Amino acid sequence: MAKKKKGSIINRLIMGSEKSEDYARSTLPTNRWELFWDIFKGRFGKLFVLNLLMFLFALPLIALILFRVISLMNLGGNYPFTQCFGVGYLSAVTVNGYAEAIVFQTDLIVYLAMPIVLSVFAIGLSGGAYVMRNIVWTEGIFVANDFWKGIKQNIKQMLLICLTFSMVFYITMITISFCEQNVAAGSNIKWLFILCEVLSYIILVFYSIMTFHMITMSVTYDTTFLGLLNNSFLLTVSLAPQGLFFLAVAILPYLFFTFGNLFLVIAFIFLLVIGLSYSLLVWTNFSQWIYDRFINEKLGFKKNRGIYEKVKASDAGAIKKYKEQLVIASRNSLNSRPIKPITDDLELAELPLNFSRADLERLRASKQAIYDDHAKYVDEHKDDEQFKPTEAELKLQELDKEKQKRIEKAKKALSKHNKKYR
Repeated sequence: MAKKKKGSIINRLIMGSEKSEDYARSTLPTNRWELFWDIFKGRFGKLFVLNLLMFLFALPLIALILFRVISLMNLGGNYPFTQCFGVGYLSAVTVNGYAEAIVFQTDLIVYLAMPIVLSVFAIGLSGGAYVMRNIVWTEGIFVANDFWKGIKQNIKQMLLICLTFSMVFYITMITISFCEQNVAAGSNIKWLFILCEVLSYIILVFYSIMTFHMITMSVTYDTTFLGLLNNSFLLTVSLAPQGLFFLAVAILPYLFFTFGNLFLVIAFIFLLVIGLSYSLLVWTNFSQWIYDRFINEKLGFKKNRGIYEKVKASDAGAIKKYKEQLVIASRNSLNSRPIKPITDDLELAELPLNFSRADLERLRASKQAIYDDHAKYVDEHKDDEQFKPTEAELKLQELDKEKQKRIEKAKKALSKHNKKYR
């Protein structure tokens, strides 16, 4: 067993293990999963501040959702199917579809405000998506400054993205409510309404994944809105299983809102502290993996930003050759030939304040003695092992000679050509 270096324990206690190169490399994230946890743990404060900024712009959307819930509760309490029949109410023949009709009528009106509240949320989303991209790239950021910069750069496309999503959301949700009403009322074509409801859910989920792709793509690449639609559609179709999985991971904490009671409080605290940042971090990290794999290399952009790529065994030879070239390049006339160490056996003559020609001769002779002594030292040690050129250096010298020969040959050919056409 190898012995530990003397004083290493004390050194670690004082300096910390972070000073070790092996430790620093081992703590760097090497894949997107590690990067997610590294950001979540190491930049939680920035995620909290970013979430708070986006939450301010999400307040109208949250208020609209709460208004819908409260409206449904009030309307449901005033309708006869929630009361005892015969006590102040006329008995209805059937109450099938009443609840669904209330939901349909409420959604028909309330969701008309969705484009407005999503337009406000688009402002915060444009800044939040830009900051999250820089966080995933592990760049140095100032949240408030970069948030404002992201708004100025991406607000136009983000507005188009949110407005388009609001229209798709309105159409699909109204269709779902209408189909549920007719199914509950016992329609003769029940199967058709069920089919329409299922298709509406599929379209909503599909376009939600497209929207997430467009959000991250708009802050990463400079493209038109039609380009965003086209590229997000292709990514959603080609990576449907992965998209469904990460969409579920991104919205998983919000399922606590459906449980009520204590879970409702937990879900709201999570939303206030880090909910929006969490969802954006999940999808941005996933989308950057997609861009590294399918887009960045084709466009000539930098890959694997934010993660440390391990050296593969197949690349070891290339890296070794690269290091040898660096060593060759660093060697020059000063370190590839013998240099006599500084000694006191030879001294340079000094000129007096009032010097004569004889003093100048002594100075010249002392300089020449130093030059001759150094030349003698070089001649004695030129064959030493440490100063012999390596095979790589000899090959490089041969390549330089061949290059010079080609240059001279080209110069002669050019000279003949100029003489011919003078």
